[in-house]
Amino acid sequence: MGRVCREAEEGVVSSCNNIRCTSFNNCNSIQCNSFTNCNNIRCNSFTNCSWWNVPCHIARAACVVAAVIALVACWVARAACIVAATIARAACFVARAACVVAAEVARIACIAAAAIARAACEVVNFVLDAIAFVVELILSIPLIGGIIRTILNWVTEIVWRIAGIFDFLASLAGIRLRKKMYFGVVVPPITPIATDADIQRQVDAVVDFYDQTCNINMIFTGICHTNVSPPDDGLTVRCDAGGFFDDWWLKGSYFEFASATCKYMDSFRRVIGLGAEIIVFIVQDVTPDNTNGCSFSSTHNWVVIEALPTDSAFVAAHEIGHACWLSHAEDTANLMNSITPAANPTLTNLQIALVRWSKHCVYI
Repeated sequence: MGRVCREAEEGVVSSCNNIRCTSFNNCNSIQCNSFTNCNNIRCNSFTNCSWWNVPCHIARAACVVAAVIALVACWVARAACIVAATIARAACFVARAACVVAAEVARIACIAAAAIARAACEVVNFVLDAIAFVVELILSIPLIGGIIRTILNWVTEIVWRIAGIFDFLASLAGIRLRKKMYFGVVVPPITPIATDADIQRQVDAVVDFYDQTCNINMIFTGICHTNVSPPDDGLTVRCDAGGFFDDWWLKGSYFEFASATCKYMDSFRRVIGLGAEIIVFIVQDVTPDNTNGCSFSSTHNWVVIEALPTDSAFVAAHEIGHACWLSHAEDTANLMNSITPAANPTLTNLQIALVRWSKHCVYI
């Protein structure tokens, strides 16, 4: 299944789940708060009339009658107010129920639409991956496939670099919105070779370093133990000019074929370049001596490391940096120093911009 399809659906579903009825939440507060002092309506005037003061007694009587009428009117108004408030409260609860139902229907419809869109996306993704698989099989052919692969990878790198020039300039200026990059590990069926625990140490360092330094979400696609056996001496990689040309022969064909079969999902991205997953192959030996990883930049979508427990945890991060056009740096604290730092590596502003500018690093 396509990763982008899944991620897009998850994002939409997350938004769908935010569809809620936020109205009519205070129905219980609808009360009749008026006419609450009816019993206080009294005639408090003309209370000291002399027995002979007839007009005063008449006024007193009129006052009492008026007070009684006002008291009755107040109670009638109070009753009407309570009835009106009760009706309004009931109407509020009905509206609340209708709102909740409408919101739930809208949420379910939204999720269903996302599922339908994902299904369509998966179909397209499957077709593209199937086509890409055939292309990668062709690219696995020794010599001719290797030459085509080299040309294709460099052309796509340059094309997407040109397309992303403004993002590169923005990154240089310090404007670095969140991006993402996919990477996975392939382990050949040979012993001795690094353990999954040693590999995970490298993976964790990659995720943490690029997240904190470059604001890149490094999405790990998992460790794949391939059943494809390497050619003789195929897991001894020369990290020199000879190694570059080895990529055109059986060794490069092996890495390409193992990538196609072990990392099938979204393989079309490795063909078109944009968002191509970087595959970290675990090998037995990288030469010359004291070399524990290698990358030939944009020549291919894979790097190799030994992942020994004695190696720096940042070897994979270093090689991924090479895959994104970073060259070696003289600063011993820099990730790209020829001797990979054991802890707290750094990158310069230009290096960060170059990594974020890579075809492997995307927004979607």
